[in-house]
Amino acid sequence: MNVSRRWVSLLLVGLWVVLGAGCGEPGLSAGEGGGDGTGPRASDRYFMVPAGESRLWGEVTGAVEVKIYLYDRFSGEPAGQQQVAFEVLGDEATRPQLQARSSMTDESGAAMVQAYFGVEPGQWTVRVDHEYANAVEFSLESTPVASGGLQVRVENSAPTIMRLGNIDVRVYRQDVLNCDYFNPYGQQGITPLVEGQVDFEGESISFDGLGTRHPYVVTAVARGERGQIAAGGCVNQVNVSADTVTDVEVLLQLVPLIPVGRYDVVSFWDFTEAIAESGSVGSVIMRVLNVFDNPGQAIYDEIIALIRSLVGGLISGTVDTFLDLTNLDQAFQNMINTFIEDNAVLRQIRDAGRDLRDVVANLQVHSELSIGKLNSNFEFRGQDNWTGLTLYWRWDCADNAPADCGAIELVPDADGQFAGLGLLSSNWTGQVVAYDQLQINRHPVSLRYGRLIIYVLNDVILPRLTDGNAHSMSEAFAYWIGCDGLAASIIPDGEVCVLGYCLQESTVANFCDSAVSTIFSFADVMISGLEFDMGLQLGGEGKLIEETSDGMVDRIEDGLFEGVVQSSDGGQSSPFTATFTGEVRVGN
Repeated sequence: MNVSRRWVSLLLVGLWVVLGAGCGEPGLSAGEGGGDGTGPRASDRYFMVPAGESRLWGEVTGAVEVKIYLYDRFSGEPAGQQQVAFEVLGDEATRPQLQARSSMTDESGAAMVQAYFGVEPGQWTVRVDHEYANAVEFSLESTPVASGGLQVRVENSAPTIMRLGNIDVRVYRQDVLNCDYFNPYGQQGITPLVEGQVDFEGESISFDGLGTRHPYVVTAVARGERGQIAAGGCVNQVNVSADTVTDVEVLLQLVPLIPVGRYDVVSFWDFTEAIAESGSVGSVIMRVLNVFDNPGQAIYDEIIALIRSLVGGLISGTVDTFLDLTNLDQAFQNMINTFIEDNAVLRQIRDAGRDLRDVVANLQVHSELSIGKLNSNFEFRGQDNWTGLTLYWRWDCADNAPADCGAIELVPDADGQFAGLGLLSSNWTGQVVAYDQLQINRHPVSLRYGRLIIYVLNDVILPRLTDGNAHSMSEAFAYWIGCDGLAASIIPDGEVCVLGYCLQESTVANFCDSAVSTIFSFADVMISGLEFDMGLQLGGEGKLIEETSDGMVDRIEDGLFEGVVQSSDGGQSSPFTATFTGEVRVGN
């Protein structure tokens, strides 16, 4: 410290002692001092003084510097790295705005903030406090100056994408805010000189009493259809001329939404048409499902197909003719159907088989959808992991039953596997367009659809209907339908011969057993070489919803997946669809 600074410090210490002594009185005890807290206290470790005059003048919309020095009470040395608080007393709407509410003293003990005057002249008091020092008060006064006005018009740069309203318009001094640092979601710690609001895009608002000595920044923040902050605009270097109204146009730009995070998604898939048109695999599935509309016809057709395969077209044609002429073909079909109708258990199984078409065609999927960081083109990578699968078998649900009646819920094991269906997950790329439109590019998803049908039928429906006595359709029908009796009905004389070829009753009985197994056992179908694994090729879209004015997506609505079923043999179905919604996970 140089000599002059040292003498100043000693003089200030002496002044503090004199003030504390109170004209010869004993030193102040702890807690005493000036009634407004600006006097010294015996408990203080530091003392504070204004840096120069404590009465400060400025012009409207101008600024003044409020500065203090803080010293050590005992040594008189500057007290650095101490936090002091600044406050404008009173609650007038026109009071000055401080650059900051606190400041740290530097090595010289100095701390300062700028006080910015508004458009109205007036007088105010700024108080500076430190926990272990006396307070200092400054008197601030602003005086009128040559001024002009602004008329601000706000326009929407993308009116076809979103209508904007409830628009906040603010004016700042340019030395306080620059458009390079403008954030539509809020300027922390920065208060505008003046502000107002317009209801809709295309409207204007006027501001008067702005000083002419420095430029301004004009900003606008607009809200979307849900009241969320959706767009912003900023104009730099706005100059005001005395007694003149300057026109300013602020162009509102939609703020890109940030979809990054994890979402709990519920989707509803409809494979009704797609499975029927997905090649040989789909045709086998549909053939089995169609069996339940007329089991007698299905078993009869399968037996005749096996006969043709064994003895050739001539003899099988003779069998057809024989059955047709004797009406045994219709009797055979009716006999099976009547037998099923008269047997309560088989009737339930048949009806359950008819329900199976709807059960496996409509899936409810729960999944965790993750969206990664966006790149400069608003593109990202995503992943969708299935965490639950629900089907609905409402065979014994009343008409007014709750929506979850008949739910069959599948959940993955510890390894993420679903009841033999494998790990259901997909990776994809996507992008955000037109502010709030989520696009998911086409990608593959593996779904073992045939195994899903097997599981629902053999592990859920049949055990429930038969009290655990049957775990496959072949078990159920083979047990209750006697193929020996059916064979005797088809070949009443034990055999039929044409051109030296004979078909035995026992052979037909064996064909019947095989037909029942082929028709009603998916395991037999798979063993015969047909693959039930199906690949889904799908893409999607959805609407991103942001409600908290922070730019982060809260929900996905109106989600839609569209795609085709691609079977392992190259077959491809007509399009299928799935609708979905998603809620962002709190805390992500």
